[in-house]
Amino acid sequence: MNNKEKTVLVAGFNTRPLVYSLNRAGYDVYAVDFFGDLDLYPFVKDCLILTKKLNVNYDIAKNNYSEYLSLLILELLDKYPEIKYLIIGSGLDDGIEERAHILKDINRKKYKIFNLNNDLEAIKKSRNTEFIFNLLVKFGYNVPRTISLYEDKSKVNRLEYPFILKKKSGSGGTNVYKIRKESDLTFNINLINRDGFISKDWLIQEYIEGNPVSCTTISNGIESEVISVNHQIIGDNKYLNAPKEFMYCGNVVPANVFAEERNLIVDISLKLSTKLGLKGINGFDFVLKNHYPYLIEINPRIPGSIRASEEAMNINLLDLHIKSFTEKGWEFVKKTLKNAKIENFTTKMIYFAPKEIDKNLLNKINDLEYVHDKSEPVKNIYKGEPVCTILFKAKSSSDSYLGSLKVVDKIKKIIR
Repeated sequence: MNNKEKTVLVAGFNTRPLVYSLNRAGYDVYAVDFFGDLDLYPFVKDCLILTKKLNVNYDIAKNNYSEYLSLLILELLDKYPEIKYLIIGSGLDDGIEERAHILKDINRKKYKIFNLNNDLEAIKKSRNTEFIFNLLVKFGYNVPRTISLYEDKSKVNRLEYPFILKKKSGSGGTNVYKIRKESDLTFNINLINRDGFISKDWLIQEYIEGNPVSCTTISNGIESEVISVNHQIIGDNKYLNAPKEFMYCGNVVPANVFAEERNLIVDISLKLSTKLGLKGINGFDFVLKNHYPYLIEINPRIPGSIRASEEAMNINLLDLHIKSFTEKGWEFVKKTLKNAKIENFTTKMIYFAPKEIDKNLLNKINDLEYVHDKSEPVKNIYKGEPVCTILFKAKSSSDSYLGSLKVVDKIKKIIR
């Protein structure tokens, strides 16, 4: 394989974990990234950083970056038209128009880049909650009761409090609100109205209280295999200062669940992967209640838990993602996963700023062992913004989790 065959463009909200793994697998990596963390640069040939290109901070750009992300992908492709592969991570989960624009431009300019992502129709179906839930009911599975806010407001009163108000688009728990009483619904709608509330874009969903888990799969459009079942850390305000109640804060891989629970999680994930014709690595989010997994959403792209899965399994999963798109490569993927053994537990934690953090303290945080996604010490980090990621591997789930918390304690001592 010549050098051009080993080039890949990765784009997304946080590409650093993907870039790291691809670099280790021997690829020359180019990136379009939201943050531009310090530990991204050693592993890329070149990159475009959205916040720097637009000269805006995290809070301003975090909800309106998908259009710019697609434009920067095309800008980098114009500069390096010989890049072989394109991988899009988080950030364009619901950006169907943006993805279509990218593919149209690639075809128009006759780039030979190979799209290592799901087909647009598969993404569209995966992100359509009503379609997926109807599919699951046909398969005989239970789903949370879900109502379109636009179609039937009268049905809202029939749901017991608390329930969930969630936007049809979005990921990471950023557009999810727990409604405990009627006044909460009015308050949140008024709050969202500032950003232009459109009722047809929102769902009312039964609140499932339980253990958040996820399943990572890999597919070739016809067949699917499971990679790992993971515990999810959601809305951790006690240790990680999550700015929102349902904010994604990390994972523990693998999840400590009963065999029956795992089997059902895997069964649902693989059936949907195959039915939807998914390709490459994808993620499925669940909540376990009374030992039953309720699917919450599908992320039709490489999930945030991927580096934790890699560490726990000692496998380069990004290399498998690329290989899964060829017939010969798919056979290698199946063989690799069949022989894989999870001998460690890995915890990933995203630490959010509990207050404004002086930029002069960031180097001390960045120098800590097990810290990744290191913030550049060029500006203060405001309350609620992500500071860094912690990745800690151990022989038991508890040692892995507690090891991560010890790093959190060190960060707290630095910023107090």
